[in-house]
Amino acid sequence: MPTNAASTQGHAVPLYFLGLGFIMLGACLMDYFDSLVPMAACASAGLMLSAPLIKQRVQRFMGRTLDRSAE
Repeated sequence: MPTNAASTQGHAVPLYFLGLGFIMLGACLMDYFDSLVPMAACASAGLMLSAPLIKQRVQRFMGRTLDRSAE
């Protein structure tokens, strides 16, 4: 089922913090396994989980600039 920005709007911040948790997990696993692979995998997951928050912020910013240009 495809998701749109409206369905993830309420979940953007928790997903962002989950992504930060993955990055911290990747740092711990990198130290434990002496490999960069866990950090790379967890960092990419963190980046994907931060996308809804970035989209939400861009939509708010674009809405504000459109409102100001109409005045």
